[in-house]
Amino acid sequence: MTNKGLRVSIILLLVMAAALGACLPEPLPTEDTSAAAIETAVAATLAAGGEESPPDTAAPPPSPTWTIHPTVTASPPETNFSYAGVSFYFNPLLAENIVAGTNPGQYDDQAFMWSFPEHREFIFNEWVLADGFHDPVIRVYPVADFIAINENVANTLAAMEGNLAADPVDEEILYVPVMFNAGQLYRSNAKALQFQNGYGARWLSQYGQAYMPIGWPEMFYTFQGFTDDGNYYISMVFPVTHPSLPDPDDVTMDNDFYENFETYADQIEVQLEMESDNSFMPSLVLLDELVTSLLVGNP
Repeated sequence: MTNKGLRVSIILLLVMAAALGACLPEPLPTEDTSAAAIETAVAATLAAGGEESPPDTAAPPPSPTWTIHPTVTASPPETNFSYAGVSFYFNPLLAENIVAGTNPGQYDDQAFMWSFPEHREFIFNEWVLADGFHDPVIRVYPVADFIAINENVANTLAAMEGNLAADPVDEEILYVPVMFNAGQLYRSNAKALQFQNGYGARWLSQYGQAYMPIGWPEMFYTFQGFTDDGNYYISMVFPVTHPSLPDPDDVTMDNDFYENFETYADQIEVQLEMESDNSFMPSLVLLDELVTSLLVGNP
């Protein structure tokens, strides 16, 4: 990440902070995604493949360890999971099952910047990486309803929609626009993707309210996109890591770490962008495959 890119990122974070209230609000309420909170739920359980040998790597892998899967070439694969007008290909290498349902949304007139409308939600249970900071989830929001309930999101989504529709996508302004009460610490491996009736981009990122080691369990793969008709905004977040990254407990967080964090983050960005997509855990190939298989219709 260049100094120019960093300055742009800082400016954008400041702009976003101003749009969201100029300062951090009270801690973001934890969204209840339990079975009881989801109005309608269905589960699909598929058996995972057999055991394989762990990869041969000189760097100690984070816990848990994983296997490197063969490169996937199907583009896009046929869908095998469907709920309420949304369908996609669910690879059992990623999770044990999916709980799909309708999240009733949340409105708070005292902290309206965190309000979100009713939307379809797909929660991946028993993700291949256990105990990540973020829940592995796909959310499909109706754009008109989101704008009506949260005026701050209106400008954010409009800016992001225009950027993602551009060719090429401007990587300097990629961010997750909703549900993060923190700033983006790092971003890498950005790639424009199209799904069956929409477009967007995926990248790796990590957010925080303070500097912290980059990697497991905070780092995640995200896809942000829109249907071609502009009716739906899709947000995906999946925990991910790479065997070359050290265990966070092995990173010394002293004054030198904080004073040189930007250099450290730049080095991680360069390092991971040199790695094969298939060497991540889970494979970015499998996650891209899920994205490109997506088909979003009306409920």
